[in-house]
Amino acid sequence: MTKKVCVVLALLAIACRQDRGSLATRRSSEIETVVQGRPFDHTFVLPNKTQDTLVVQQVIASSGVITHADSVLPPRSEGRFTVRFDKTPYLGVISEAIRVEFRGKEPPQRIRVLKRVVSPVEVAPQSQFYFFTAKGEPAERELTIINHLEQPLKILSVASSDPAFRPTLSTLELGRRYQLRVTLDTATAVGRHAGTIRLTTDVPAYASVTIDGQAFVKDVVNASIDELNYSRVESDALDREALGQRTVLVRKYRGTNFQVVRATTDLPFLAVRIEPQTVGESYFVHVRIQRDRAPKGRFSGALRIETNDSTTRELKLPIHGEIL
Repeated sequence: MTKKVCVVLALLAIACRQDRGSLATRRSSEIETVVQGRPFDHTFVLPNKTQDTLVVQQVIASSGVITHADSVLPPRSEGRFTVRFDKTPYLGVISEAIRVEFRGKEPPQRIRVLKRVVSPVEVAPQSQFYFFTAKGEPAERELTIINHLEQPLKILSVASSDPAFRPTLSTLELGRRYQLRVTLDTATAVGRHAGTIRLTTDVPAYASVTIDGQAFVKDVVNASIDELNYSRVESDALDREALGQRTVLVRKYRGTNFQVVRATTDLPFLAVRIEPQTVGESYFVHVRIQRDRAPKGRFSGALRIETNDSTTRELKLPIHGEIL
């Protein structure tokens, strides 16, 4: 059964936890890279800083085979242990547990092995690309194609399924490393866009390498949300900010003297408050249900936000919900 790849930060947190015994804290290291489909060895060291001789009773690995284990750790010394892991069929960060048990009353020690598994033809630093930008603004992403195969790999062509994404390829090391630069067309319309960059190569097993990308393009003046949805809320719970209030961030991309000059709604039981976030660039608009004025039942309306920007004088956001 294919193992699920764990979140990197969670794994690092696990790796930092360890039993409190007389053995010294184990050395930390960066996550090493291994290639998908290839077996690999992992060697770790356990220092014994006590004045006693520690005898290893057994070494247990969640997966993999122990190929070397020092059976005795003399006082003030170190023991070396090696585990061999079979081929890794999945990509991402893997976490494997190893437990070293000793004779006597010495508590066991637990080791967490972290490795980053990459494809034999790797796209780094990640196999997707994303753009979060404003309309008309230049944006670019750089990726590196790394060949981990024994044989050289030549990229024959590069193409994009969406004209919004414009790829260009350059050679860093012939047959081994290539740089892919993806530029977002500045004429790309406001909205969400998705596409695929396809690389063709001269290696049959990797004749086509695909890289998916997305672009989220907003207007130069934009709101953080498209609507104010209060969902269904109990009347007695309206005093709780998380339930009775919605906040909109209004921002002008690269603004300097931008202002939200007014914000109003057509619902009399909603109170509106404007708060600067970054002067000249962004503002919070807080919209809160006034419990003592709000009737029960469904409601709908609109929030109008007026600005001093000549191209976007007003933003209009729908409001809806139900008070129980």
